[in-house]
Amino acid sequence: MPLSDLVRTLNAPSGVFPRHYSRSGLDQPFVAVDGRVFLHYANIRIDSVFLPVIETASGKQHGHVASFQAIGLKNRIPLLPEALFALPTDDEEFVYLDRLLRTLHALNYLTRPTRGNLLLKVHTRHVLSVPAHHGLAFEEILRPCGLFPEQVTLEINADAISDTAHLIRAVTSYRSRGYGIAISNLGRTRLDYTLLRELQPDIVRLDASLLTESPQVLRIIESLRQLPCRVLIEGKDIAQLSLPDLATEIDLLQANAPTLKLLQRQPETSAKSIRDAA
Repeated sequence: MPLSDLVRTLNAPSGVFPRHYSRSGLDQPFVAVDGRVFLHYANIRIDSVFLPVIETASGKQHGHVASFQAIGLKNRIPLLPEALFALPTDDEEFVYLDRLLRTLHALNYLTRPTRGNLLLKVHTRHVLSVPAHHGLAFEEILRPCGLFPEQVTLEINADAISDTAHLIRAVTSYRSRGYGIAISNLGRTRLDYTLLRELQPDIVRLDASLLTESPQVLRIIESLRQLPCRVLIEGKDIAQLSLPDLATEIDLLQANAPTLKLLQRQPETSAKSIRDAA
């Protein structure tokens, strides 16, 4: 289905989103312009941003992490993500906004020449606000877009969720529908391997605070590989590694600008070259 038709379908009164939660004052939350889709919410324009994720062993592209930029429609003032997420007035509207953002990324991902695995963040409040059947509504949105849960990895900050029973139920539901699971900020406040074994993540993003302690990082990576899962860090954090050779122990790297340029110039990039460019 062409992108413009998908946008019209999602904007239709009988579409998948409840109209009375839009807060935008606009009839159509999604706007297609020059082959891209923007989201209008609360008089704010939101755009997708994609950062490549590369495999450190080969330099090949694994996929992309999606984030967003928000700017006022009238005053053109940029908005921080936490300011945008402060706007919903209740849990139901928060779930609506969080789902809108992931739908925006899915639509824009369709236009990319190369795709791979799409990593989408699910806000912790969303996880806790949905009582059951996690991932069902988003699956029903993805399929008309030509994407399937198997092409998407949902990234959750388990460190910020104290209700572990609810978290396990949510992740179990996501996995049953085919989504991959990524756990972010591992090690910021805790290292719970029992919980990780329950969640069975495909990817674990290490918190930057862990990277300066080489013996500890090596033990953590060894334990994560036994789950098994792949280890991801951000390109800007690779300079935090206490020993340069630790870069070879990282499976996936969320590329910053220098690593992206290196990837485009040299498809078969080595882990050492990636480290040097970060």
